[in-house]
Amino acid sequence: MNKCMHCGVRILDDTDVCPLCHCVLQEEDGQPAIESYPDIRLKARKLELAGRIALFLAIVLGTLAIIINYTHPTSVWWSAIVVGGLADMMLILFFIVENKRAGYRSKALLGVACIAAYMVLIDYVFGFTHWSLDYAVPAALLVIDIMIVIVMFVNMRNWQSYLLFQIFMILCSGVCVILSLTGVIRRPIMSYAAFGLSCAMFLAAFIIGGRRARNELKRRFHVM
Repeated sequence: MNKCMHCGVRILDDTDVCPLCHCVLQEEDGQPAIESYPDIRLKARKLELAGRIALFLAIVLGTLAIIINYTHPTSVWWSAIVVGGLADMMLILFFIVENKRAGYRSKALLGVACIAAYMVLIDYVFGFTHWSLDYAVPAALLVIDIMIVIVMFVNMRNWQSYLLFQIFMILCSGVCVILSLTGVIRRPIMSYAAFGLSCAMFLAAFIIGGRRARNELKRRFHVM
């Protein structure tokens, strides 16, 4: 009987590779044939059940917060902060934790965007003094830029795939610059810093990357 050292299960079939992870099996003589393939969907079902329970609790807590805030009104609609926080948690839970199909780049982007949007919501509930747009949103863009640099160094073999992501960050930080020029963002220092860092990162990748960078942009934008 063979055993997969990676999955830790014994395989009853006559095969040389594990049907779960495709690793080479190791012969295990003298062991009773009592184990078979594990239920690989058991963990997924448990996570799905936990997600449904969390969603139910979030709906109940959010509804209670709205009812209490409505029946006992105050100068601040604190229930919006509670509901927004619960919505962020559920979005992160279902898209980042449970969603296995989404890539880590989109997960990281969504996570930072959720935090930034929640900061804007808190700012709006407490009178909208613009601190979220002046500092929180540009700080989130700076964090994403730094994450892109780290991931590019970690994934050196496929670094050029992040060029499109860098262009997207230039567009996002450019929106902050436009908002600062129109007066919506009152303290534009961090917005300019985010835009400058995004442009510098893309320019460095384009110049240092050379032909690989140019070929990636041609492939992405279908330029001959």
